[in-house]
Amino acid sequence: MAHRIAPDAARPAAVRSTHYHCYKWSGSGQEWERLGKSDTLDLNSPDRPPVRTVDWLIKSPRFIAAVHAGPQAARDWLIGEWDRAREKAMTPVPEWVSSEDRAARALKAIETGCWPSYSQWLAGGVIVFLAVVGSDQTCH
Repeated sequence: MAHRIAPDAARPAAVRSTHYHCYKWSGSGQEWERLGKSDTLDLNSPDRPPVRTVDWLIKSPRFIAAVHAGPQAARDWLIGEWDRAREKAMTPVPEWVSSEDRAARALKAIETGCWPSYSQWLAGGVIVFLAVVGSDQTCH
């Protein structure tokens, strides 16, 4: 018997997003350690990036770096930020991790409601978290 461990991307999402929040958090390794790794839903720690991607929606709106109406524009933001992080990576990202392949997978993920998120340690001991999460709420 096979077990499904990921959402079925062949089926449309039950709720259609009306726009896409593009999230970014970065900080030093010391700040990341200070914030700790407690529960994502700890609303008393608004400065902590969430553990689960979808929980960005309950965090402070100051983490929203951009908002886009379409999945392609949200994907373009994500890949642009990824490319900037990749250039500054503490450990070089292998050549086989291509931005073109990553962009294609990210677009499919956004279109099917499987929200992509990336993180990267940068030179100088900085970590960056990036995510795209769709919303159907009137929040702007």
